[in-house]
Amino acid sequence: MQTNQRYQSTILLVIFLLLNIATGYSQKFVLPDSLKDKTADELEHIIIKYSRDSIKATFLSNALLEKAKQENDNLGLAKGYRQVSFNHLNDLSKRIAYLDSSIIAGKDLNDKRYPAISYLNRASVYKQIRSYKNALDDYLAALDHSYTVDNKRQYYSTKHNIGRLKEEIGEYEEAKKMYTDVLVYEDKNNIRGKGHLTTMLGLANTYRKLNQVDSATYYNKIGIKQSIQDSHTIYYLFVLHEGFNLYASKQYKASLDSINKSLSFIEKHESHHMGPIVNGYLYLSKIYNHFNEQKMSLKCLHEIDRHYTEFDFTSIEMREGYELLINHYKSVGDINKQLYYINTLFDVDSILDTNYKNLNKKIIKEYDTPLLLKEKQSLINSLEKKEKVTNVKLVIVVLFVIILIIFLTHTYRKNVRYKKRFKELMDPKNKLVVGDKHISTQDLNTSKSIDIPDNIISNILDELANFEEKKEFLSHNITTTNLAKKLNTNAKYLSRVVNICKQKSFSVYINELRIEYVIHKLKEDPKFRLYNVNAIAHEIGFNSDGVFATAFYKKTGIYPSYFIKQLEKQP
Repeated sequence: MQTNQRYQSTILLVIFLLLNIATGYSQKFVLPDSLKDKTADELEHIIIKYSRDSIKATFLSNALLEKAKQENDNLGLAKGYRQVSFNHLNDLSKRIAYLDSSIIAGKDLNDKRYPAISYLNRASVYKQIRSYKNALDDYLAALDHSYTVDNKRQYYSTKHNIGRLKEEIGEYEEAKKMYTDVLVYEDKNNIRGKGHLTTMLGLANTYRKLNQVDSATYYNKIGIKQSIQDSHTIYYLFVLHEGFNLYASKQYKASLDSINKSLSFIEKHESHHMGPIVNGYLYLSKIYNHFNEQKMSLKCLHEIDRHYTEFDFTSIEMREGYELLINHYKSVGDINKQLYYINTLFDVDSILDTNYKNLNKKIIKEYDTPLLLKEKQSLINSLEKKEKVTNVKLVIVVLFVIILIIFLTHTYRKNVRYKKRFKELMDPKNKLVVGDKHISTQDLNTSKSIDIPDNIISNILDELANFEEKKEFLSHNITTTNLAKKLNTNAKYLSRVVNICKQKSFSVYINELRIEYVIHKLKEDPKFRLYNVNAIAHEIGFNSDGVFATAFYKKTGIYPSYFIKQLEKQP
């Protein structure tokens, strides 16, 4: 009897919904009498109950929104717009529009959940469309609101999401700390389920990326045990990640079994988890390579490329797959494919740089620093309540702030100074490097100053000009003795001519020639910038990168690494 009534109720609900659609309820939704007495909270709970039934959820969410509009209920509007946004999972622009309205309606309510939960939902959509900056803005807004209203559960949920962003951009240590904080909170408050398992999975994954395999395995095993009951999907993700750990422990057969078992399920049922899928193929490639199954290894690498070319997916870890592809085609002498994958890797790097470089700076500026200040303020408030703040501690805080200000001021001034010097180096009007001085021999009474016959001075200067033109200063271990012998003079004459006519010591003269050459080379040759500082130093005649960096700084006032980074930023 009860089942029959429930069936009839469902039929009536569907008929009512269809009638509303036919009359255009998108413009004016007709609220049924049976729902008029329900509060916004009650309607929201009913929607959650029927979340798997799209027809009922769509109808009820529209009913909630219409009721809130009629009653001019801002909290109801915030809830209604958010619930309606779930009716547009395949139309992300509409979903964002509804979440915008939810945030506006809930902005000044000081509610425990709103608008923070709508910020979190919108951040997820922004992540889906790779608008990482907007996603981070929403996470930070949700974090700030949760902190203000003391909603600890929502605060730690947001912290978990920021930890995922840190993990994506390679800030593994920071991500590990954040996941750990969230996990401690969840364990302390006996929070279980899919969210808790996701936190544990994130922590295990960051341990793996930090090469702390034992810790990663510890959390994977706990996750595997708990997820058997709580979440079938996350179970396979834990199995997959433990397969990665088994590879790191050189248990290749067990690793192969775990990855194949989990990857087939994830690809079939949870294909949106592209990061784990790409990593799975990367590890499979390395395992097959270990077993000398080159065809299978190469096939897995091509799967990584397919996820980039077909789905436009990029991740930091997939770079290794392209490096392996490049090395493979280099080893078989296929230059065309080698060049193709080199260009593809450049494209991937460009996307990663665009997506994550500015995001990293933004996280540091807008999350890490404010969080540090909040924690500091919280500590000060706690000490004041307990009346344990002493003059000594206050002095320490003041000194810390002063030192911090001095450090930040020094850093700022140094950056301004470096930028100014770089700009001077890039100015085409400046033919000479900053600080260089050339003294014409015509301005000197050379014979009296040097006490060397004029014809010998002239000959040495001509030979030095030839030496500079041929760039022989790029050779290693140049001394006054061996250069004098090459110029058909003696070391004493050569040293005095350089000291007086060039107004610098012989070693400084050689080093500055090299620095002027390398500045020009770095400006004109983008490929040369790809070398590391040690390789560049060796290329231009220095025996170590330390000597090269010191000479470069003396000549220009900036270090070569800074110069190269600034060049790369040039359009």
